[in-house]
Amino acid sequence: MRKYLFCVKEYMTSVWFVAFVGLMSTVSGQNSTTPCEWFDHNGDGFLGANTWLYVLSQYGTSTGEMDIDDNGMVDLRDFLQFLPYFGGQCPVAWADTTSGHIVDVLLVEYAVHDAELAGLVDNLPAESVTYWLYAQLAEPTDGILSMYGDNEAPLTLETDGSFYGFGTDPGEAITLDSYNPLFNPFAPANEFMTWFTLDEEPGDNWNTPSAGFITGTADATNGMAEAGLIQINDSVGGGSFFQGYCCDSDGLVLLGQFTVVGSTAFNGTINLLAETAGSTAIEFAEGMTFSSSNLAVFGCMDPEALNFDSEATHDPFGDCAYAGDFNGDGEYTVEDLLELLADFGCTTCPQGDLNGDGVVSVQDILLFLTFL
Repeated sequence: MRKYLFCVKEYMTSVWFVAFVGLMSTVSGQNSTTPCEWFDHNGDGFLGANTWLYVLSQYGTSTGEMDIDDNGMVDLRDFLQFLPYFGGQCPVAWADTTSGHIVDVLLVEYAVHDAELAGLVDNLPAESVTYWLYAQLAEPTDGILSMYGDNEAPLTLETDGSFYGFGTDPGEAITLDSYNPLFNPFAPANEFMTWFTLDEEPGDNWNTPSAGFITGTADATNGMAEAGLIQINDSVGGGSFFQGYCCDSDGLVLLGQFTVVGSTAFNGTINLLAETAGSTAIEFAEGMTFSSSNLAVFGCMDPEALNFDSEATHDPFGDCAYAGDFNGDGEYTVEDLLELLADFGCTTCPQGDLNGDGVVSVQDILLFLTFL
């Protein structure tokens, strides 16, 4: 299902970040209506940008038509019931709920800052640490639609220190689309601001937003960074939500970058909404925890590989390198042979030095031919 990109903050300056709890099977009215009957307010047969704005315009109100679960408030639960169908062409059927697609959340130490870095407003002190938080998915075609929290399932991110560069003031960010890499050469700390995202990484397409952020209170983010506590636990709720194309995650979705100052400790509890390819099913996973005391280490875990990393705990990218397999496709082909010939005579090319004698020679070529 195609999703249409646009940045919510351009239209809703007082609303930044949305989320949702609950299962679709418990939604009031689902047995008698379709998503289009609920959400296609103007009858154009398309759940696009106009529908998106209509749903968001009622967010946090007690009188809106989009109170799908009939609890007296248009809240994150209602918003995320709409989110899987955004961009859909009517008729659209309710998605099934599934399980087993959200495997784990992984916290990775992205950078340790040995020296102070200049920032746009505030410098980043030495000994600060930047973490990347990922969702691990079972299938490469699965995607994350939202990371959310409310009073029933709070989202809590905390450190003993503070979060660097999180907020709405100059030199701060809430989501990745607030980050501008053009400032990095003269303000290198800018690269390490704290922000939310959903799959997009810096450099992918920094001026095309992938994640929005909304809460029931316009100034809900004020003071979170300084207090070392980013928390969404109110009755309206909130969370990051996907604004791009779902799903092509390669099984690993970046949820955010978090730089902590004055401490190396970072832990949290989050809730996720996932969608399978084709929007045929959705999955909710609540109460997922992570901690800097249990970091994931990405790397090759195969002892037979040239780049085996004994400290690696996960190999999500398939980065193992094997002697003779130059293109990393797991097979020995003519393409690999041509690469081997290009390294002939090299004394610093372990991938081509098949017999381990310190040089790529005729013996290595003859040995490679036995692999074909």
